[in-house]
Amino acid sequence: MSGNWEGKRRAQENLILLVLGAAPDKDLSMLHLEKEVFLLWKFHPSIPRFIEFVAYQRGPYSEEIRDCIKNPYYLTDAWEFIGRGNENGLTGGYVRLTEEGLRLYQEEFQKMLAQEKMRSLLAGIQIVRSLYDELTAEELLLVIYDAYPEFREYSEVAAEIYAKRDTITAKLAKRGIVSDNIAEYTREGNQQ
Repeated sequence: MSGNWEGKRRAQENLILLVLGAAPDKDLSMLHLEKEVFLLWKFHPSIPRFIEFVAYQRGPYSEEIRDCIKNPYYLTDAWEFIGRGNENGLTGGYVRLTEEGLRLYQEEFQKMLAQEKMRSLLAGIQIVRSLYDELTAEELLLVIYDAYPEFREYSEVAAEIYAKRDTITAKLAKRGIVSDNIAEYTREGNQQ
């Protein structure tokens, strides 16, 4: 194995660990993990150096994230993959942090916290987890597709999501996740 692959793989697994550890008591769907890492990829300049995203069947897709979850190389006991969920077949299963993963997360978090330039990433992870974990798979995909239309190009579910746009945005407004004004704007704007 090349040193470049090893460095990238270690960074990928550590990022996944940091994302999972930010809310260790919650199982995170593969869809949420992938889309939340995508949002971090758009936010933090170091992430595109070691993770790639392409437009695919459910929006932004990273083969590296899937491979890290199912075949970890460095953090072999940090998480477990739990088969598919049943939220319209969108979730792709769930990932759960193990006790060993929580211990490793705490170590990694402290190392990252000591680095001034990495504090923004840690803050970004907390923000992304607190905002996007509360969304259903359909809500999350609608938000991603609206914000990044170039990643819905090959989506197998975008038409279905957009057909439910009014219902989805009304639910978001009812739960107070978006204001009524934003919900109205979303219903009227960015139609596929």
